[in-house]
Amino acid sequence: MSQHERPLFEVYPALRDRLPWTPLATLPTPVQRLSNLGSTEGIPNLYIKRDDLTSPLYGGNKLRKLEFLLAEARRRHARTVITAGGAGSNHALATTIYAAKLGLRTALMLVDQPVARCVGTNLLLDRHYGARLCKTSLLAFPLRLVYVGLTATDWRRLRPPYYIPFGGSSPLGCLGYVNAALELRKQVDDGILPQPDYIHVAAGTMGTAIGLTLGLRLARLQTQVVAVRVTDKRLCSRTKMSRLASRTSALLTSLDPSIPAVTVSPGEVTMLDDFIGQRYGQFTPEGMEAVRLMAEQENIRLEGTYTGKALAGALDFIKSNGLQDRHHLFWNTYNSADISHLVRDMDYRDLPRAFHRYFRSPCQDLDTAWQEPAESQMSQPTNP
Repeated sequence: MSQHERPLFEVYPALRDRLPWTPLATLPTPVQRLSNLGSTEGIPNLYIKRDDLTSPLYGGNKLRKLEFLLAEARRRHARTVITAGGAGSNHALATTIYAAKLGLRTALMLVDQPVARCVGTNLLLDRHYGARLCKTSLLAFPLRLVYVGLTATDWRRLRPPYYIPFGGSSPLGCLGYVNAALELRKQVDDGILPQPDYIHVAAGTMGTAIGLTLGLRLARLQTQVVAVRVTDKRLCSRTKMSRLASRTSALLTSLDPSIPAVTVSPGEVTMLDDFIGQRYGQFTPEGMEAVRLMAEQENIRLEGTYTGKALAGALDFIKSNGLQDRHHLFWNTYNSADISHLVRDMDYRDLPRAFHRYFRSPCQDLDTAWQEPAESQMSQPTNP
């Protein structure tokens, strides 16, 4: 498959002219066997899907969603995109980078999270790429969204901004991971990996897990998604996941009636709730130990907010349920392109005052355990 082909359009060609889409990611992302980690943990058939490599510019799972969401913003002739996340949100940064690439401005509505070095770096990168930063809270969010939306409207041309929800997890955004599941089907068919029994993935706003769940059923893969919750239940729950899955399936069938409707009941959702720790963005000993293991055993970078907790949950789920002999795929949703050098000389005081505490306050204790490997040392995939 070439970079610009997408299995979603190959399997359902009627969608080509009915869905907004723009090529941003380098796909398919590779799969590799985690031989060292699997041997250490007693899980011989452990693989990783390298969505940290969706782009050499800035990768991670958000780019698959943005291919659809930013295309829709352009279709509506929006001049500005508004999105939301934690202060150090990778989704907010990815949206800012790729919106700028497409000539769109970005306004970010950011909620508080624990202090960490990666949070400060992402805030500076947001500003470097031209984002407008707005501090908010979940409670004040609806009113702040109205205010930011009004101020971001191009009144002369009557062009309102385009809003992308937290994590890009709308029915349109979820299609990025329906496509990813179909991509995985091709990799299984090509013998790159055996059909996984389980896919393990972080669940923040659930778009990745939902898209994979729907896509796996459409691809007729007998694979179960195990979602590791890393955000508050107000954003991530089995009921919310079921509802968004139904809305995403309805979108597909409305665009192409030949696509079978898929329902996902809350009882069908496998979600691990015990690995978030005290709150979103608060690192945990188990999560940081998983970060260390992946770095030392495979030279692959994870982080403490999403993927470290997801791997910790995956390893516990496998061992607790006696599933070591099954085939497991860990879906790496992080970005491995180090662009921190772009803001090395930036002054944090150029940011709005509400964000200065991320540079003046001490980092959370476990942040000292997080040592980012240099980009030149990052692992490149090999064939499993």
